[in-house]
Amino acid sequence: MKKRLTISFIPIFLLLLTNCSTNKEVSINYPFLQKKDENITILFSDELFINEEGKYYDALLDIKRRYPDKLRSLNIIDSSDRVLVTHYEITEFPTLIILHNDDIKIRVAGALKKHEILQTLEQELLN
Repeated sequence: MKKRLTISFIPIFLLLLTNCSTNKEVSINYPFLQKKDENITILFSDELFINEEGKYYDALLDIKRRYPDKLRSLNIIDSSDRVLVTHYEITEFPTLIILHNDDIKIRVAGALKKHEILQTLEQELLN
């Protein structure tokens, strides 16, 4: 009885292990995540919420104009990219995250006004 119970847990354990991914494992497949000592900007996009994304783009362009050294590039990830969506626990679109050395420095999600996005970005990026 004990042997059967142990054997039945092995596939479940292996399934859980394959779904868990470390920052290192993820960054191997996404070279833009390998940058160190630099802010990495990622916008998670879904075509169902494309109207809301315009406010994020406008806010990011304003930040880029005002503080060009704070945001160097923008990486857009589609909602179909299950690896990154799962890894960063994205549950709402659009979602903007800014990473610094594998740590999430900023997370902004959902239907927000441009000034709300700008305010959050400025507060966090200027600290």
